Amino acid sequence: MKIAIFASGSGTNFQALIDDATIRDSVALLVCDKPGARVLERAEAAGVPIFVFSPKTFADKAAFEQEIVTKLQETGVEFLVLAGYMRLIGPTLLSAYENKIINLHPSLLPAFPGKDAIGQAFAADISRTGVTAHFVDAGMDTGPIIKQQAISISEADTIDSLTAKIHKVEHQFYPEVVKELLGGTSMKRALISVSDKTGVVDFAKSLVGLGFEIISTGGTKKALEDNQVPVIGIEEVTDFPEMLDGRVKTLHPAIHGGLLARRDDPAHMQAIEAHKIAKIDLVCVNLYPFQETIAKPDVKLGDAIENIDIGGPSMLRSAAKNYAAVTVVVDSADYAPVLVELEGHGAVTFETNQRLAAKVFRHTAAYDALIAGYLTDIVQEEFPEKITLTYNKKQDLRYGENPHQKAAFYTEPLGTAASISEAKQLHGKELSYNNIRDTDAALRIAAEFTEPVAVAVKHMNPCGVGVGSTPEEAYLKAYEADETSIFGGIVAINREVDAATATHMSQIFLEIIIAPSFSEEAFAILSQKKNIRLLTVPFAKPAAALEKTSVLGGLLLQESDAVTEEVATYEVVTEAQPSDLEWKALIAQWKVVKHVKSNAIVVGNDKQTLGIGAGQMNRIGSALIALNQAGEKAQGAVLASDAFFPMDDTVEAAAKAGVKAIIQPGGSIKDKDSIAMANKYGIAMVITHIRHFKH
Repeated sequence: MKIAIFASGSGTNFQALIDDATIRDSVALLVCDKPGARVLERAEAAGVPIFVFSPKTFADKAAFEQEIVTKLQETGVEFLVLAGYMRLIGPTLLSAYENKIINLHPSLLPAFPGKDAIGQAFAADISRTGVTAHFVDAGMDTGPIIKQQAISISEADTIDSLTAKIHKVEHQFYPEVVKELLGGTSMKRALISVSDKTGVVDFAKSLVGLGFEIISTGGTKKALEDNQVPVIGIEEVTDFPEMLDGRVKTLHPAIHGGLLARRDDPAHMQAIEAHKIAKIDLVCVNLYPFQETIAKPDVKLGDAIENIDIGGPSMLRSAAKNYAAVTVVVDSADYAPVLVELEGHGAVTFETNQRLAAKVFRHTAAYDALIAGYLTDIVQEEFPEKITLTYNKKQDLRYGENPHQKAAFYTEPLGTAASISEAKQLHGKELSYNNIRDTDAALRIAAEFTEPVAVAVKHMNPCGVGVGSTPEEAYLKAYEADETSIFGGIVAINREVDAATATHMSQIFLEIIIAPSFSEEAFAILSQKKNIRLLTVPFAKPAAALEKTSVLGGLLLQESDAVTEEVATYEVVTEAQPSDLEWKALIAQWKVVKHVKSNAIVVGNDKQTLGIGAGQMNRIGSALIALNQAGEKAQGAVLASDAFFPMDDTVEAAAKAGVKAIIQPGGSIKDKDSIAMANKYGIAMVITHIRHFKH
């Protein structure tokens, strides 16, 4: 292909172009609009034919451009390369050489088009700029981008040092681009190796249509070949066969050299050229299905180990490290956006490459975290020296605890049964941050009961818990426990919601109802309310697990409060003994108090809570709140305390309110005072020897 180079100044880019033998052999003409320019001397010394003119001698721009076109056509020029040509290309040249004119610009377009791009970038106080090769259109540096190379701006840079840095990159970068367009080197090369083949055939076909050659491995290569996509096998690139049952195939300098070589470093480019390593411009890889494998209930260790990907993460990391030059795709959702940029601009922008690289490192970090967690569990190391956690984004939330706080909901990759993260929403607007936390609290309490139970929660604490023989009875008990606080609350009920229960629920405003299921009639009744959220989840007691709490600068881990308690180990320490009904009530309220913020006191009977005191700075304060809420219903009720009584005042207050039995952990140096106070008033006291603080 014959090319013409257009230049007007000193000609350093022109010199860099003709210093390359492949380009020099293709240069048919230098076009210069400035008689006396230094570039003319360079052309003459190199023996390049020259066409020089002065625009002032022509009637208008169309006239001298027509003269240029005539000269170009006489010379047989097919392609135009602008290398410091200091004027806009007009309609005459654009018409004659449509999509066959390229230019070099000293910024990462579309940033800083036009004159003094280097000065604009320097003044903008940014950390990087670069150079862009693009096709020329009628606008000012607006044509489709061919390729870009980023350049960092350090704090020590001056305008002069930055200019020198950019010119150095230009002299290496522009010849590469021109050679690729001339066909002197492979224009674009993509490596595709995916476990999840969703959409990959169409993606590969589109890449081929855009001038890419495809390298691939194993099953991906076969899938592409079966769909008539031309593919180069990995062994053809490495000149080495896949081995060890496919464990070793891409771990080779011919692959990683093509990925890691810095395009702006002449030494890197000379090295890969010396070793006959071709650059790889795009990597599309997703990894062996480790998560899906270990999610199987009967997975064997050997199967899990074989699904630990080694080559895939290595390629992804190499490509992502060199994102200034390599596009890396790990998610099929990015196929379309990448193709849009390639089709529209001829290249993927630096910003997109940077975003994709960050996504890759998140992906590989999450992948490694799953492997580390799985193997750590196998060796039963509960609190290792390092812990890496990974979660998947489930949804953006409208806001956090307050409207000015941004928030999102993330879930564990392997899921947790009977949790809000696994719940299915059947109706209503999206869940909020506070909805999610309150529903989680309600589910934890409901999981304590096997009989029908309804749990109403406000602000992470129960406001009413009811037990019954039917869902309807359980809900009514929860409602009656605190008819004021349940308004606008969250209700968890561990049985299917039937029509009778739904009818009662529909009579007040509830934010959320979560249950194993809703009958058709119940759903029809409740879904008439536009905003109520109806959720389903299979109810079950959660397995013991590590719970995580963030603090500024750190993370606290602890075992969940899932201790197995045996009533036979509880100790009655008073003269009075609990009746059978009181025992039933004590056990029910002990299950509830465990989930109330400390200091926690719960007053109730065998069917419902009657009063709840939560989160007070002293225990008597919580007791007075709970007893006051219970009122006359405290007569004959029981009281549960999540921790011991430091003083006997709580026991006395309970006795004066009519409480007949107390359950508490014990362990205070003043236990004897509380026991004596209970004996004074004829109250039965049970000590569990287990504390349930909840901060």
